[in-house]
Amino acid sequence: MLHRIRALLLTITLLCVSAPCLAASTTMVPADDLISVQLQEEIGSRTSVEGDTFAVLTVEDYYARGKLVLPKGSPGYGVVTHVKRAGLFHSGGEFAFEVRRLIAPDGTEIMVDTNGATADADAQSEKNGNEFGAYIVFGVGGLLGRRGNDLQIKRGTLFHVSTEQQRDVPVVPWGTQPAKLDDFLVTPQR
Repeated sequence: MLHRIRALLLTITLLCVSAPCLAASTTMVPADDLISVQLQEEIGSRTSVEGDTFAVLTVEDYYARGKLVLPKGSPGYGVVTHVKRAGLFHSGGEFAFEVRRLIAPDGTEIMVDTNGATADADAQSEKNGNEFGAYIVFGVGGLLGRRGNDLQIKRGTLFHVSTEQQRDVPVVPWGTQPAKLDDFLVTPQR
């Protein structure tokens, strides 16, 4: 009987000592911290419609206050907020999008913003038609009535998002795999 009491006391002691190690530690993610992401599909004024969703992945581990929060390859999701296709008489296309959240391995959402942070995204202008061909076929009217250029952002484009607000998030142990990209949350390519 005394042997069982000692074993029970030892077990309780070990649990009390190791409990802080088992508790998930957190760290504060500061507001306006930049995180590098990579676009996972092409979006733009020619191929997207307002409300389309798309995915990004982080391109490097993200640390807040020296602690790992998002491992490289963590998914994020965004939405196309404005599309105007290129029109006649050289009227160019318009395009705007937002990345709204990144997902930690445990499913915690880190809210992000793209206002001003995506200035480094490489939006490429895509020509619609050929000026010489339009001139040959339609004369001067073909040059004047030609469609403008659409804006496209290619798959693999790198840009930054910024954390939206200061928030406590779980610390991720080094070597943890990122959350899986959920294809259900992404609009299929047209």
